[in-house]
Amino acid sequence: MSKKAVYVAATRQHVGKTSTCLGLLQGLTNRFDHIGFLKPVGQQSVIVENNIRVDKDVRVAKEIFGLTRCDYADMSPVVIPPGYTRDFLDGKITLESQLSKIRSSFDRITSQNDVRCTGHTGVGSIVNVNNARVAAELGVDMVLIANGGIGSAFDDLSLNRYVDLPSFGVLHVRASALCQQYGVRVRGVILNKVRPNKVDMMWDYFPKALQEWGIPLLGVVPDLPRLAQHSMMDFEHLFKTTLLSGHSRRMKQYNAVNLVTSGLRRFLVELSSNQFNDTLFVAHASRNDIILGFLSHSQNYELKTGQEFGGGLILTGLPPKDQPQDYTMDIISRANLPVLYAPYTTFDAMDMMGNFTGAG
Repeated sequence: MSKKAVYVAATRQHVGKTSTCLGLLQGLTNRFDHIGFLKPVGQQSVIVENNIRVDKDVRVAKEIFGLTRCDYADMSPVVIPPGYTRDFLDGKITLESQLSKIRSSFDRITSQNDVRCTGHTGVGSIVNVNNARVAAELGVDMVLIANGGIGSAFDDLSLNRYVDLPSFGVLHVRASALCQQYGVRVRGVILNKVRPNKVDMMWDYFPKALQEWGIPLLGVVPDLPRLAQHSMMDFEHLFKTTLLSGHSRRMKQYNAVNLVTSGLRRFLVELSSNQFNDTLFVAHASRNDIILGFLSHSQNYELKTGQEFGGGLILTGLPPKDQPQDYTMDIISRANLPVLYAPYTTFDAMDMMGNFTGAG
């Protein structure tokens, strides 16, 4: 097994694979000069430099940690766009061609970096590139992520240690599949999203549950509200768009989302109360009064306090009719405030945000 790479997988969806990988990358960058990251198979993709399509988690990792020794193409060797599964089932794409891409990308990243964090596939069973197969092909050990109470987390780990469940769209992928069959060594377990008042108990009892497997408990991450708060970069990915302004603040997190349905006067009164400084406001793109009021309040706040106003603004509306007008766009572009236009109806945008789990 490679001693300088680890494969991060999880027992189910939405347990925090991406956030855990980012945490590992943060710790590694404090200890090593050159860190590599690769997500072998991805489904939710974005377009980056040179018109390359990569998994959204790859873009986050590269931008946050400045992974200059990792090329985008190598960090996301297999991306599954619409129609990919049909092509695989029709024989147009083979298992070996996918594994070859992954191996070549891994080798290039390995040659350029001291330590590699190989991200979860997230998807892949339907095209035969499940987590255990990929980890075995790359010769790397695995770290498993689980969450919940002692019983549920252990049941998930037990199932994932031996069994692989296929994914056909609606069925859930058990991410750490067939570790035993493929001879993949599980080096440790990280418990994520644990209730803060249960952290000590998990440290006391979970290692005992893992004793029969000879696997250590590496960490217990509490479920803190701050960890679940989204940034403008998250919403850029969600709405597949980019900020209109305030790019330097795209990592700012918000503790609440507030749909503006009131008139300008009431909106300004709410802003002046200073109770919404970390709030992300959502307004229809036709509400020029709200847009200008938000920008004006933000400017006055920063002039008076000398501090950045912490609010953000998302504008909604279907193009071409319901989108910010040219003169409004000109004003927005000159403001250093995080403003984003989501080309969806207000209802759809709010629904997407309500169901958004981010990069977890």
